[in-house]
Amino acid sequence: MKSRVKKNINAGLNSTIVVKLKDNIHHYALAKNLCKTFQVIAVKKLFTTVSRRAIKNFTKKAERNDPAYISSDLFSYFSLICPHTIDTKKLLDRIQQDKRVELAYTEWEIPPPYSKMYNDSLYGSRDYFDPAPKGIDAPYAWKQKGGKGKIKFIDIELGWNLEHEAIKAGTLPTTGINFPQFKEHGTAVLGIIMMQDKKGGIGIAPEAEGKLISQCRPCGDINTPDAIMAAIAHLSRGDILLLEIQSIDMRYPEKLWPVEIHKATYEVIRLATALGIIVIETAGNGSINNGRSNNLKMYKDIEGKKRLDTASKDFKDSGAIIVGAASSTLPHARMNYSNYGNRVDCYAWGENIVTTGSYPRSSGMAVNTYTARFGGTSGATAIITGVAIAIQSIMEANYNYRLSPYQMRSILGSDYYNTPSALGRASDKIGVMPDLKKIIDKALPLFGT
Repeated sequence: MKSRVKKNINAGLNSTIVVKLKDNIHHYALAKNLCKTFQVIAVKKLFTTVSRRAIKNFTKKAERNDPAYISSDLFSYFSLICPHTIDTKKLLDRIQQDKRVELAYTEWEIPPPYSKMYNDSLYGSRDYFDPAPKGIDAPYAWKQKGGKGKIKFIDIELGWNLEHEAIKAGTLPTTGINFPQFKEHGTAVLGIIMMQDKKGGIGIAPEAEGKLISQCRPCGDINTPDAIMAAIAHLSRGDILLLEIQSIDMRYPEKLWPVEIHKATYEVIRLATALGIIVIETAGNGSINNGRSNNLKMYKDIEGKKRLDTASKDFKDSGAIIVGAASSTLPHARMNYSNYGNRVDCYAWGENIVTTGSYPRSSGMAVNTYTARFGGTSGATAIITGVAIAIQSIMEANYNYRLSPYQMRSILGSDYYNTPSALGRASDKIGVMPDLKKIIDKALPLFGT
């Protein structure tokens, strides 16, 4: 992606600063005061799609469902809408110095986590469907009752081609704005998961019920936490939430990280997993410009805490499944753009993936295009999502049971059931690639008894 982070989706689009105010104060009155103090366009509650009462109910249910869940004051978060002409970094510095503010960060439009790194000498294939160690063995899942996926999932990103002949995903009243600039990415993601049987082939879970929610909310603001909350309102325990998103830390604007580095996003992901929703998240593609990867254990938040290092006392577990990317050829080596670390649970192909759309080119008005060049941690995460849908559907159809987020993560990240990367977990730090045959034959009966 050649465009830099500072370029918005459309010229003149306003930027957003997310602010969490300190507890035990009159939040809305203070937020309005901040609006005057810092001369921003408007101040809004961060969560607007779902009602306050519904959010309270979600929180109470999460506390009953997951004893380890500690609720956060989600109503202390606000969005400051800033004119596109403003120096956002300077404004952010001023806001962070205000004693009434607990934390603040910028919500940017970030290119989705695909990559231009594909191998022209190797024509894309559907070999990721093959038996392990080459692929995930999707055809073995199809032989099982429920193996083509009856589970609901929601994809959160910025755009899709909703008219494509091989895609049957639906919108919701809270879907938000669908940006044509990003339609090739979203279409490719959906094709991997649920492509119908057309000339491009079939998806991993073609019978899944797919829904779409945009990070760009109906009001036109980029608001990832609100998009996730909107998804929670439409999902049940054991359903799947796919986050095809990555984030930057404004202190190091070239580096890309999992979207949960921002506290409001982390809190709402944690709410989702406490409610039993399986969240699948990209590890991210390393850097805006140079393609270099990042070790997640090295990420430090504004307080200097290593929130993404499972060995750190400051580790914060959102409960999401985080996915890295590896080569399509054997042995599966970590792609040099793929973020990695002890927080990454599993991997899949990150190159040469056949799917819907014309990525990296535009389909224009066509609705029957296919590509063999999709990849990135986006492609890998879509593959893992298809696997999770198939597993959950088989569990429900055969055992009348749905796996929890932690059970699903333990299966997908297990060395016993799955395919190691080229140098193994200790060196590559991207976990393992799921082997559906082993999982179906050896793991699922244990959870189904």
